[in-house]
Amino acid sequence: MDFSKASFLIRRSAPLLVWVSAVSLLHASSLQEQAEFLAGIPLPRQSVLSPLQQSPEYRDHQKQLQEQWAFCRRIRYEAMQQWGREHLSQDPASRGILRYLFGGPDFLNAYAFFPDTRVMVLGGLEPVGDLSPPEALDPSALGIALKDLDEALHTSLFAGYFITSEMKPQLAQGSFQGVLPVLFTELALTGNIIDAAQMIRPFGSPGVQIIYHRSGGPSQTLYYFKADLSNGKECRNFLSWLRDLGPGASYLKAASYLLPLDAFSETRNFLLNTSQLILQDDSGIPYRYFTPGTWRIQLFGVYTDPLPIFKLRREAELEAAYGTTYFKGSLPFGAGYHVNASDANLLLATKEGGSLGTQQPMPEMPLPAPAVSAFSSPTPKPTPIPIRKALPVPIRKAIPVRPPRQKRHHGIPIPTPTPSPTPEMVAIPVVTPLPLVPPSSEVAPTPIPETVPTAPGALPPIPVAEPLRQTTTGKPID
Repeated sequence: MDFSKASFLIRRSAPLLVWVSAVSLLHASSLQEQAEFLAGIPLPRQSVLSPLQQSPEYRDHQKQLQEQWAFCRRIRYEAMQQWGREHLSQDPASRGILRYLFGGPDFLNAYAFFPDTRVMVLGGLEPVGDLSPPEALDPSALGIALKDLDEALHTSLFAGYFITSEMKPQLAQGSFQGVLPVLFTELALTGNIIDAAQMIRPFGSPGVQIIYHRSGGPSQTLYYFKADLSNGKECRNFLSWLRDLGPGASYLKAASYLLPLDAFSETRNFLLNTSQLILQDDSGIPYRYFTPGTWRIQLFGVYTDPLPIFKLRREAELEAAYGTTYFKGSLPFGAGYHVNASDANLLLATKEGGSLGTQQPMPEMPLPAPAVSAFSSPTPKPTPIPIRKALPVPIRKAIPVRPPRQKRHHGIPIPTPTPSPTPEMVAIPVVTPLPLVPPSSEVAPTPIPETVPTAPGALPPIPVAEPLRQTTTGKPID
């Protein structure tokens, strides 16, 4: 075999296509080396990627990414970790299946709250993509790819959520395509080791399965699927596959206030039926759906108006609940669209009677009207509803990150949390502005056409992950 040319080996094994680059097979970088390279982590000299870390373009990428990650840890991530240890870690549901269905490639925030989850499932409308081995790229292409990655991660590290306009150009073209480079970078930044990855289609929609672990920890699994979660065939196929995984916890953040809509009733009912624990900001499931006697509610932070672009009023039931004993205290970090702790909120709902702590199928639970099972007869797809889109927080100039202020809700004082971030105005490097469009969790006004056929019969078991192998061009060979 001529190893100096872009020769390719193709191997098919249902239900996935694995592609392999035959360039420098004897010295190819590992998936973990690629992840650490993207994350700006110095590699040992014997790594084939080590010489590439000496270029001016890479050093600029390394400096920018590490500075932003240090900011993220100081202002939000470490406080989220501590909060999760105090309020989530004792619940067995936090160590089972976690569904983060409107999160896009946001592994970072979910992992801060749920680091011990056995299986994490992310969903979004961004493509899965591909990751070309960095050593296979010429220097100019590598420099451009690293700048694209920095742009895709920029807002997430500062504000806590992705903005589609910053990801779309990078996810659709270039050498690092789709969400894979973002996920690999986030896994490496959080100290995880990638063992294997494979492209999968267990229910028709494209996805990726990544096996990873912390040093000395057990094996964990991360899934990402590109799927439309509005009512329809694609949504039902996804939820059916999720149901087979068993009950678990659900996380909802910056979800564009989609779940109150009839067009998303199947996803809403599924999460209420199969979740033992739900953590969300006010953009998730409306408060009125958490039936008394079924759910135990704890409220944190400050309930303020939704972003003006949504043109929504406060939910009266949730606002009233903040004046009751359900209110448990303030938050030391921003959450969702509210990047400052002083106006952020979280709702923690747990099923009465405690979590199951097992992966056995959970019986259907009655829901408030309309009481519809997520897997009853298909719900007719309603007339498309124009979704008002959220403008991002203007963070390109500066994000004012403030500690929580002493406030009162219906006469109840809100104590200042300890520790809390130091007040500061953080200057952000000015780059060419991009169009202001919504975060990645939003769904376009016109639903995606239902092109994925319903899988016949029972779903086949997901095969054990094999190493993800790539072409030198960064594109799969079909």
